[in-house]
Amino acid sequence: MPWGIVLLMGGGFSMAEATKVSGLSHWVGQQLIPLNVLSPPLIVFVVCVMTAAITEVTSNVAAATVLLPVLAKLAQSLEIHPLYLMLPATITCSYAFMLPIATPPNAIAFTSGKMKSQDMLIPGLFMNILCVGVITLMINTLGVLIFDLNTFPAWAMIPNSTFITT
Repeated sequence: MPWGIVLLMGGGFSMAEATKVSGLSHWVGQQLIPLNVLSPPLIVFVVCVMTAAITEVTSNVAAATVLLPVLAKLAQSLEIHPLYLMLPATITCSYAFMLPIATPPNAIAFTSGKMKSQDMLIPGLFMNILCVGVITLMINTLGVLIFDLNTFPAWAMIPNSTFITT
């Protein structure tokens, strides 16, 4: 395995740990609180678009490690079922189609020397748009039906939440 790929993955894990230790995850969660003015399906769409953008420049695992705790707290503060935000975000972390840095398979294909970034960017953008639309539709239809996502579960209630709802 090329060293560039090893460094790419290690850097992603380091970044995920740094965001936790530095408090960046908490800060990002606070910045997302204004999403409470949007409808839940629109919040899911915004979260998926944001996740797809983040996972293009970080490893999938690092994106999930950083975002899932933030989304769990956000869901609690907005009194939305945590799985309603976390399931689509987790799946969207795999939507890294556009850039070589996004996943090791992308990096391996790119390092062959036969591809340019443009060769991945345009089809990758189309795939991201399509997949974000599909996951938003699926969580609002099958996800709601299977997991009863329209109700805020008792296990998700935290009496002393660090987030302030507006």
